[in-house]
Amino acid sequence: MKKSIGLVVLSALALSGCMSEDKQTGQACLGANNDSLVESLGDQCQAGDAIATKHPAYFCDFNYAVAYNDYNSAFCIYSGGQKEERVKAK
Repeated sequence: MKKSIGLVVLSALALSGCMSEDKQTGQACLGANNDSLVESLGDQCQAGDAIATKHPAYFCDFNYAVAYNDYNSAFCIYSGGQKEERVKAK
């Protein structure tokens, strides 16, 4: 009986990680040629969109998996802006 209760508690904890507050839009943010990197799209993308980037550390929301390809870029969920290190000094 204790083993069954333990499994139920473990299952509940595992599922609670799937119900985070993060939101995904379900939209892919692409340019006119359907393969643009987020770096060249300006303000077209919003947080939660799926994007392609050459700089995942600056653009990706790491609450989600990141997929890398042979061109050293990544497909990921957009964090909503550039990280502070990426913004150019004036």
